[in-house]
Amino acid sequence: MQQFSDSHILATAQTNKTKALELAFDNYWELLFRHAYRKLQSDELAKDVVQEVFIAMWENLEKLTAQNELLPYLYAVLRNRILIQYKKNSVRLRYAVDHAKKEESFEPSSHQLLLNKELQSIINDEISKMPSRMREIYSLKKEGDCSIKEISEKLSLSEQTVKNQLQNASNRLKQRLNCYDPSLFKIGLIISGVYTILP
Repeated sequence: MQQFSDSHILATAQTNKTKALELAFDNYWELLFRHAYRKLQSDELAKDVVQEVFIAMWENLEKLTAQNELLPYLYAVLRNRILIQYKKNSVRLRYAVDHAKKEESFEPSSHQLLLNKELQSIINDEISKMPSRMREIYSLKKEGDCSIKEISEKLSLSEQTVKNQLQNASNRLKQRLNCYDPSLFKIGLIISGVYTILP
């Protein structure tokens, strides 16, 4: 099957959206499906999310024609759809850990900001599920940049209790991040402040 460049597909979209979609589908469906299947371990879910990717492409073709890169956009949408599936089913999230592989080296590095946004969303979700006291202590340390001693005094708690709560918060975040994608684990730790919340 003949492969077409992103620039050719996007140029085609300026005069024939349907043809451009067909070319993109022929070029990238299998690549996106294999990636989605590795993450979701479900043939049906993988097909569904890839279909959503091409629907999103169709809806945004006018914006995309001003660029020359289509594959990075398709991967970005795919990652977002996979994240939604993970959030819908935490059991599938844990199952995916056993089959997760490192992200392919050819995936666009230009989407680091998108990765950070997705990881931050996961972190925020996990923080919202923490017990109120743990969440308060974590926020004081991470957002308020308070020391263990300052948190202890502010909340009338022993320093050891504060340390224990921070350690528990750290463990929760590590587990959640590792479940989402082991290959992005270190990035997530940096974003969440796990590397810095403990003395």
